[in-house]
Amino acid sequence: MPSNVTVFYGQPKEGEFFDMDYYINKHMPIANEHWTPLGLQNWQVLRFGPDAPYHVVAILNWENEGDADRALKHEAAKIVVGDVPNFTNMKPILTPGEITGTWERK
Repeated sequence: MPSNVTVFYGQPKEGEFFDMDYYINKHMPIANEHWTPLGLQNWQVLRFGPDAPYHVVAILNWENEGDADRALKHEAAKIVVGDVPNFTNMKPILTPGEITGTWERK
């Protein structure tokens, strides 16, 4: 069964930063390279305005339940997670979930 991990980044507080250009153009390709062989299927990144509770949310979809957990424990995670300081000094909230419904216009 497909699964999901949603990564939440709150609104930056004083002294915090989030480099969206780096995140999209460098970090997510690193995640693609190292986690696609481990079951990563696709991702979306959402940016919200200053009145929202979150600044950025990343939605990562995985082929099977447990793939994300295995990827985070895999040697490749050192590379992906090790890149985080290059785009933010904020602590993300990772929330795993089960995909129970979806729709896509074809």
